[in-house]
This record gives sequence, structure tokens and C-alpha cells, in this order.
Amino acid sequence: MRCASAFAPAAAVPAPRGRRAPSRAARAPARVSASSDSDDSPTERFTASMLQNVRQKVTGFETEMAISKLPTEEEKAAGRKPKKGDLVSILFSAQTEEGEVLQGMEDMEEALTFEVGGAAAMGNPLFLAFDAAVQGMVEGDQALVNASGGEYNPDLLFKVPMEHPEILRLQEELDQPGKGGLHPGATVALSNGNPAVIREMSDELGFVMIDANHPFAGSDLQFAVKLVGIEDNPDLEEEA
Repeated sequence: MRCASAFAPAAAVPAPRGRRAPSRAARAPARVSASSDSDDSPTERFTASMLQNVRQKVTGFETEMAISKLPTEEEKAAGRKPKKGDLVSILFSAQTEEGEVLQGMEDMEEALTFEVGGAAAMGNPLFLAFDAAVQGMVEGDQALVNASGGEYNPDLLFKVPMEHPEILRLQEELDQPGKGGLHPGATVALSNGNPAVIREMSDELGFVMIDANHPFAGSDLQFAVKLVGIEDNPDLEEEA
């Protein structure tokens, strides 16, 4: 992502923990796959926006999603497969590209249930990927989902004085009822139209750290998804 800006990159500021700045030889984003030596389950890819906020005019970060379905066990191949409108239940685990486990399937208190084909209304790329993953699966099947924000670019990390016009504009814009104000963790829209995240603020030292990298940049997130339930949607039965 190109990010023309009126302030200079914070060249001396290290990349946030868990992210790697690119080396001289750029690394292509990692992709999960069902099998390294089989093309029976092709990888499905799409791009969607995350962390968008219409009210705050934040367009969100473009996120590249990749879905690979693991082979169905032969004895289960004739089982029920979800159709649009069905309610499905899934378990999922999450880990970083480096293998750090963020959540195991066993950590979930209960399965996540959603309506097949309804994820588009949520606008969340992860739910879009989960929705796409379960279609064509049978109970017990698993899929791998990879979420990528591309390479981490240290030139998109900015240490900006509190009195900078961009900071004053953001403070005025977000200091409104229901907008939460300017604070670490906030996703904002820069004056050039690009989204960014406030990483740090210091009133005492008089600066704001702005990161215009994708939140997943430099460290893709990888999910394993297991379909554990399929049932009819009672709301659709009532309409019929």
C-alpha cells in the first residue's frame, strides 16, 4: 500500500512486536494448502476489507484470504453438506505464521454457529472465509484459512508531533459523541484516504505513533476450521 504523507517515517522506531520488516529479498505472503503434493483441493482466494468504519469514514485494510479444504474421509463423503440458509457450527484454532498458537479448538467454550451464505452482511473477511470454507464440507471435515496483510513496511510507521495538523484534525474529528476519541488501538482515516492504527500516544512526550501497515502485515494469521454441525434453519422453516 502506498501512503503519501506530510510527515516523515519513524525510521528509528522498531516494527511492532510479532511483525517482521521485509528483508532485501521480499518474501511472498505464506499460503496454507491442503497438501503439498496434491491438487485435488485447489486454494480459493479473495480479497476483502477489514476494520472498516463508515461512520468514521475508514475504508478498512484490504486483506487477502486463502482457503484450502482438507480431503473428506471416504466413508463420510456421502454425508450431508451445508446449503444456503442452513445453520452450521464450527470450531477453529488460530496461530501466527511463526507457529505461535493464539487459540486452540479446545479453548472454545462452545462452537460458533452461523447461517450459511449470510456472512456477506457482516463485511468481515474472516467470517466470509469461514462461510466459504464450510460449503461442500461434511461434518468432521476441516479447512485451512490464511489471512494476509502482506509485508510489513517500516516506512509506514510514523512518529508524529501532537501539534501536527493531521493529529489536530483527527482529534477534532474523533472528539465527538459515540466516536471514542483518539486513543491507542483506534483505527483512523488519514487525510490521504488510507486507514491507519494509532499504536501509541504520549501527552508527556508530545507524540502519536501512527501505523499505516495492515494489522496482519509481516505475520499472517492461520486458522484451522472444523465443521461440527449442520442443521435446518428454523426461521426459514417458519417462512416456508
